[in-house]
Amino acid sequence: MAHILAERYAFRCRCIRPIFNSEVKSDKLLAVAVNPRERCGHEGAATIAPVPAEPDAAKHQQFAAMRRKANAKIPEWLLFILPYGALWLTFLFGPLLFGFFISLHRWDPLRGNAFVGFENYAVLFARARFWNSFAVTWQFVVLVIPGVVLVGLLAAIALHFGRFRGKSAFESLLFFPYLLNVSIISIVWRLMHDPSIGIIRPLFARLGIALPPLLNSATWALPMVALTTIWWLAGYRMIIFRAAIASIPADLYESARLDGAGPFRTFFAITLPLLRPTLLFALVVTTVGGMRTFGQVIMMTAGGPGVATEVLALYMYRLAFDFADFGRAAAVGFVLFLMIFAVSMVLVRVLKLKGDLR
Repeated sequence: MAHILAERYAFRCRCIRPIFNSEVKSDKLLAVAVNPRERCGHEGAATIAPVPAEPDAAKHQQFAAMRRKANAKIPEWLLFILPYGALWLTFLFGPLLFGFFISLHRWDPLRGNAFVGFENYAVLFARARFWNSFAVTWQFVVLVIPGVVLVGLLAAIALHFGRFRGKSAFESLLFFPYLLNVSIISIVWRLMHDPSIGIIRPLFARLGIALPPLLNSATWALPMVALTTIWWLAGYRMIIFRAAIASIPADLYESARLDGAGPFRTFFAITLPLLRPTLLFALVVTTVGGMRTFGQVIMMTAGGPGVATEVLALYMYRLAFDFADFGRAAAVGFVLFLMIFAVSMVLVRVLKLKGDLR
């Protein structure tokens, strides 16, 4: 009896197996044809034959066309610059516009703001202290730019072409100050210039040179701050110039040597022209840093003696936080921005790098 039941169960499975064929998609409508005359080897068992579903190739093609259309609307370069562009608009361009907006108001968040137009600029241009800070800023830039760029360039040339021992130690000593914070740099040099515990005056006294307190001198205070800045920043420029010099093909120097060109002729005919993009970068970065310098001045001299070292950034800080004149402080900041932008464009024009930047 059990044997007969097992055969009937196997027979039924063979007859209904096509219904569960894996090739049939569950989400498709199946058309089945039942032919009572065709049997699965036995009478009474109908064969259920599935009709294959329609292929998905058309839907795949339609999806691919929609994807190509979406990609055509959004350029690929826009996707690459979108993250940085969003950050630039949020944290750089947005605050710049807001600063200009503040400069057109008598800004007082507690008592209310009043639109005054360009009155803040007119008041600034009529004040002698603003023009003093303007002149001090340019004096500082004139002192810092040649020092930082020339020291960095000469050090890079000496390290690349020179043959002497201790090159690694020399490079490390020159680059190490750049790793320090401006606060540490300023405190160390202020202590070195201290009349009581400093080492600079006693050192020159041993050489028979009597120095006044340099940071308390209206003549020497700004050059000392500039010297500190040169010592701090020259190492980074050295690394930049050395990398640029190393990228110049050695064949050019070999050809110049075979033609009988000396070191100076080789430098001005090969090295310096090929360093123009790097030189532009160093000049622009140094100029921007020199014009907006703040930390060294406030920590070494606090703008003194008097206002002999009060640069525009320090003057802006005092207008905002000592006198709560935020509108005029914003006007100073926007003038400083225009100065930096104008000088950068002049450097690009003078060095004839407009085509390279494109």
